[in-house]
Amino acid sequence: MRTAAFLCLLINLLVPTESARSANAVAPVSGPWDAGAFDFSSHSKKMRRALSGIACSGPVGAPCLVVFDEGVEARYVTLSSTGYVIDNTSLPLRNSDEELDAEGASTDGKYFYVTGSHSAKRKTCESNPGSRYVLRFPIDPVSGKAVPSDRKETGALWSLMSSLPALADHVGEQKCLGREPPPKAPELKGQRGVNIEGIAARDGQLHFGFRGPTKNATAPILTTNAREFFETPAPKASVTFVEVGEGRGIRDLAPVKDGILVLAGPDDDTAHENVGWFLGLWDGRPTDVAKLKDPIQLDLSGVKLRSCDEELKPEALAILRDDPDAYEVVIMSDGMCDGGPMKFVLTRTP
Repeated sequence: MRTAAFLCLLINLLVPTESARSANAVAPVSGPWDAGAFDFSSHSKKMRRALSGIACSGPVGAPCLVVFDEGVEARYVTLSSTGYVIDNTSLPLRNSDEELDAEGASTDGKYFYVTGSHSAKRKTCESNPGSRYVLRFPIDPVSGKAVPSDRKETGALWSLMSSLPALADHVGEQKCLGREPPPKAPELKGQRGVNIEGIAARDGQLHFGFRGPTKNATAPILTTNAREFFETPAPKASVTFVEVGEGRGIRDLAPVKDGILVLAGPDDDTAHENVGWFLGLWDGRPTDVAKLKDPIQLDLSGVKLRSCDEELKPEALAILRDDPDAYEVVIMSDGMCDGGPMKFVLTRTP
């Protein structure tokens, strides 16, 4: 018990805390940007505030696929260092009316990958089997957009998680999120059910980042071979617990030259909703426990909500510039209309 308590204390010292905000924090240099509106045939305002993932098919100016945790369609945007453009071309995600609860998107330059949350419904703890899929779309080399007719989907991640000792106890029907009872079913208990919010494709691997379950100030990342995951009956995987601080989980992942940028924020418990957000670099190499390099707090205190916005929940991370001395990134948010993109410049250490 003393060892566990010491490790928890040590991890909390290694990641940004609220007291360190002023010393190691970065505010957006611009944004939230405006660029018109995403156009949906129904529940338009709700959908516009549900952006949860982004993946850009090439360098700055190439189409970026954006996904939403509501509905059954994706859209596109293009990013620059000064703003973005919305492309309302619709990409149906599945041949089903079931919501995927799409929480993450990534690309390896050949394919777009989109993952569902694989979680129970937050407010009721009802099972949500429609969210238990990962999709792969080939990228058209001319347009840079997805080829919907060649979509491939798999439900393999559910059984894969069930086979891993680190995650097995958190996979199953009606596995309530976090440690608290769900708001609309207070008689139930939190079971720290799985909840995927990020995906990154890098060096032939797919990495899935979890908002929950968290433990001892860490959050899991599951890593598997991308080709085997879609094309073989029994893919293998490993789990790395990344140090993100008490009360935080992973909210998105983005591949960079030196590894994977991890966007961390509040986990699934409402008691932790004010723990703050930060970015850090994971080298992408699976291990038991990994420390993030160059963790830096996001200072969102000066961001003002616009008339259409409800709340600020950073959940989608895109890379504009990846240099030895700095990252230039765009972060888009659930709860903000049309993603509410904000640009950050993050200084790196040698």
